[in-house]
Amino acid sequence: MQITNAEMEIMQIIWKSERRMTTKEIMELLPDKKTTTILTLAGRLLDKGALQSVKLGRSHAHEYWAAISKEEYQKMQTQSFVRSIHNGSAKSLISALFKDENLTKKDIEELREFINNEADDHD
Repeated sequence: MQITNAEMEIMQIIWKSERRMTTKEIMELLPDKKTTTILTLAGRLLDKGALQSVKLGRSHAHEYWAAISKEEYQKMQTQSFVRSIHNGSAKSLISALFKDENLTKKDIEELREFINNEADDHD
């Protein structure tokens, strides 16, 4: 599942709210978007399986909620990235991160601690 930047704006709002949201509530948080745009983007997210919804009454109003958590989406995207860019090798990804000159010693220590904890969990 690939979510576009415009669709991601809606997902971020819903993930952050941690509850069901109406079309009106989403529109209030995206005042630069037209109602038709929000409905189109939400429809695409429904088709992709990222959102679920129920129609409210006879109007165009719906109530939306996330069908996939932010963490689940991040995991899917990370796995896709590792497969396509690093030929499925997590070691290649981690190596690239460690070679990144923007990592501080603290970042590296936190990564080392995370890897050690994960390794302990897999024993």
